[in-house]
Amino acid sequence: MTVPIEDVWAAAELVAFGLRPGARPTEGNPYGLLLERYRTSTAFRDAVDTVAGGLGLVVLGAPPRTGLVLTTQPGSVFAVRMADLRGGNLGADDKLVAGLAVLGIAAYAFPTDADLDATEVKIVEVAALDRFIRDAIERLPAATDGSAGGSAGAEHRRAADVYRRTAAFRPKDRQPGPARGCTQFAVQEVLGWLVERGAARAMPQMGPSTYQLTDRFRLLVADMAGGEALSALRAAA
Repeated sequence: MTVPIEDVWAAAELVAFGLRPGARPTEGNPYGLLLERYRTSTAFRDAVDTVAGGLGLVVLGAPPRTGLVLTTQPGSVFAVRMADLRGGNLGADDKLVAGLAVLGIAAYAFPTDADLDATEVKIVEVAALDRFIRDAIERLPAATDGSAGGSAGAEHRRAADVYRRTAAFRPKDRQPGPARGCTQFAVQEVLGWLVERGAARAMPQMGPSTYQLTDRFRLLVADMAGGEALSALRAAA
């Protein structure tokens, strides 16, 4: 079937909206109209999925409040990596702690795959997340120490060891909040990174370290559900 060039253009526009974390679909705005078309027209949905695939992207979903949720295929130019935190200036231990923080947020908000089907608002707080991750680390089974799971198991164990030996909280000099070099700072930094990508929103009215996770984050977690590291953390928690 030949797709009109106007539809290809519109499909590319919708993918472009999905790549902008700050874009929000509303009733009647261009993003909202394209998103509604994606949700109701099979032919247009196929065109959007094809355009996305050609760019190394995969459409995970199109919730009306969040918009088009995309993830990347291996090697995609649009791939977002944890190493992008701090402009790529993360040390090896920082990368391990940041990765564990992402998994901890996912396990805390969505402890089972069934929870990924629920659409209620998920509110998280930095200190509570840090305690959750530390408690889960203490309960991790011995199989994660590298004796099972090969290099992946060893990597998980290294991340847990680094997290455990890093201070939970270090105060800033004459300022509120955690200072760099503690795990609460790492968790807050990761949440800020998620905010930049439309996967979370700061909720200062509920507290300076409180965040709301969006449907974008829920769908991204659903995409990685079943992974060894997330499953181990969920089981331990």
